Amino acid sequence: MKERNFEAYYQKYERMIHYFLHDYNIHYHYDDYFQLMCIKLWELYNSYDCTMSDNEEKYIYIKLKYYLIDLLRKFTKESMRLIPTQEQSILDKSYYDHYKIEMYTLLSILTDNELTWFKLTLQGFSTQEIAIYMNKSNSTIKGYSKHTRIKLKQYFLF
Repeated sequence: MKERNFEAYYQKYERMIHYFLHDYNIHYHYDDYFQLMCIKLWELYNSYDCTMSDNEEKYIYIKLKYYLIDLLRKFTKESMRLIPTQEQSILDKSYYDHYKIEMYTLLSILTDNELTWFKLTLQGFSTQEIAIYMNKSNSTIKGYSKHTRIKLKQYFLF
């Protein structure tokens, strides 16, 4: 009997699922998202307690909407991870070699102290931490910073 009730439940909320998918402009993987939303609807159907929520439609609306948002976030995070193919590795290696040559050229114009400041700054250290590490005053570190920036601007801006 509960399965027959779910069919009626499904008929009642199927349009809502389509509405969400269209509202969030989901064109790719539409069927997959629709299926996941139907599964969530089944779970909500089995777990709904009328004593906890008076308005069933509002409850279903909110739960399905935020479930879809969570799915989109999850898919976005997964798509950000890139597994390079062999062709991309070759391309990346050529860029890496070019970048390496440019970096050595760039670093050759800096003094040892400026280079140390540059490396530590790229690693995220603050001016005070760099001063302690290099055993210099804060004003000296700020001077290295100023001179390094001037040299880098001249190098990159011609």
